[in-house]
Amino acid sequence: MTTAPSPETMEKLCQLLRVRTGQIVSEGRRWRIESTLRPLLRACALPSLDALVAVIEHDPDGPLAAQAVDAMLNHESSFFRDIGVFRTIGQAILPRIREAAQDKQLRIWCAGASTGQEAYSLAMMIQRMGALWDGWRIDIHATDVSPAAIETARRGRYAQMDMQRGLPVDELLRWFTEVGDQWQLADKLREMVTFSVDNLLDPRRVSGQYDLILCRNVLLYFPETAKQAACARLAQFARPGTYLVLGAGEMLTGPDNRFVSCRDLNCIYIADRRADPARPDRFTGETIA
Repeated sequence: MTTAPSPETMEKLCQLLRVRTGQIVSEGRRWRIESTLRPLLRACALPSLDALVAVIEHDPDGPLAAQAVDAMLNHESSFFRDIGVFRTIGQAILPRIREAAQDKQLRIWCAGASTGQEAYSLAMMIQRMGALWDGWRIDIHATDVSPAAIETARRGRYAQMDMQRGLPVDELLRWFTEVGDQWQLADKLREMVTFSVDNLLDPRRVSGQYDLILCRNVLLYFPETAKQAACARLAQFARPGTYLVLGAGEMLTGPDNRFVSCRDLNCIYIADRRADPARPDRFTGETIA
């Protein structure tokens, strides 16, 4: 049994996460730090979090620091998570994007994509639509700050428990092959998604403008200043008419977010179609249905 960590150790771990990712751990969730780092302590034969921090301070750029940060991140994800959101994307957003498109190209960015289930769910949805997207170039780009999560996403191999959380049986049978005690996603879907390790607060691997951006359950982990910076980054890769999907309870903030609420779609925002003539880089705040 490990000894209880000192307050100084807990603060140093929170600071490590904040510096590396911009995320904060609220007082009410600090208990998670000890539970999420326990497997790392066992793997490294360390007796306590105090010992873990001592090793990290001795080698701040070493692999243990990166492993600790990754363990503290919330990798919670599932296929078709919050099914109502995916229904809205499939029944309302994608048809609107298709109708307004100037060319046959659909670009989607999943920010904070974790282990890839969200991006692959979108790929399944598009495949399910069949001929509607024939002849289109589909580009789904998924990013996350965690190298381990992105590696899992690229492999497209998931445990039985992942298959039982939100994935329809017909999609399981169509797109997955059982390999031992895991399930391997078909190459056809894997090839639809590009995964990159990237930080939303300082994106280096995304470029251009997207038709649809998903950033669900990411902003809630940021303090206000980082949240404003993240909203500005999301806007940087939007054009007038780009749709943005946030998590339930999340809100945009800051003067440069460029998005306004869709009146008829919950948790959905759109970059305004009218540019401010005085500032061509800014969108006006008119609400769009």
